[in-house]
Amino acid sequence: MRTTASIVYGVTSQTLEYLVRAGRPTSATFEVFNDFDSDDVTAEFSGTATVESVTQTLTSASGPSQSNPNKIYVTSTGISTSRKYLISEGSRQEWISPVEVGTGYVIARHPLKNDYTTAATFVGTTITASVSNTWAADASNINSQADQNPGYRVRWEIVVGSATLVEYSYFDLVRSAVTNGVDIDDIDARAPGLLDSLPPQYAVEQGRPLVDAAWRMVQARLAALKIDTDALRDAQITDELTILAALNILAVGGWRPGGYDSLALYIEVTQGNFNRFLEQHFAAASPHRMDTGTSGSAEPRIALPAWSK
Repeated sequence: MRTTASIVYGVTSQTLEYLVRAGRPTSATFEVFNDFDSDDVTAEFSGTATVESVTQTLTSASGPSQSNPNKIYVTSTGISTSRKYLISEGSRQEWISPVEVGTGYVIARHPLKNDYTTAATFVGTTITASVSNTWAADASNINSQADQNPGYRVRWEIVVGSATLVEYSYFDLVRSAVTNGVDIDDIDARAPGLLDSLPPQYAVEQGRPLVDAAWRMVQARLAALKIDTDALRDAQITDELTILAALNILAVGGWRPGGYDSLALYIEVTQGNFNRFLEQHFAAASPHRMDTGTSGSAEPRIALPAWSK
């Protein structure tokens, strides 16, 4: 899933990443523009993108016919659990999310759907762009947090096989990137027994993909209210909203605690809790301090009554 990146003001050696879905690129370039500017103006900065180095063939047959259909036999050098990889042979291919990288193998989050021989390739398709240190240190480039939309656009020109593709991704330059501090223990405290009943493909990461999905849900819902999560200055509130989102995602996925006989009822309860909290803190009123400029400082948000004499 594509997300808006947050580049931090004044920090050196930062990179932007882009997953190329069309296949492994042979080369790529990038240009960065203010999102209000045309692709035809002079770029904020530009350069040649780096194509991920992972390109291997399988060292042994892998797939559903093997004893462990999640296990892929490769040399594993340079493979990261934070990226996706493409395995293919002939007309068969599928995307892999590694959850474990061992010596001579990786474990995929989900079982392989196809059988692959040692003729199959296992490649990375992620490209990266180096952010200009000078540009990132210029305070005039910081985005105003009053705008929930990303401030900058990356134009990627990518060569895959004989085709040249043009694709976009987006990012902000911020004083500090706001994220959540939630882990599976925080969610388990609201749904006792969750940690012990996680599906195997998520248990090895202690539910991190669930937390990430919940955070994206929070970002999307707040964006609908014209709020950029990087502007928020109340971590307790964003963490609580993330926990409530995770509980709703779990319910929709079929998980419910022992106290509920009806899954449909539990879905309704978790959705109601999330919506009510969102309304109380952001929709009906927004009493929480936010950074609405470019300085990093909080602006007071005074909660006023809905009526007055």
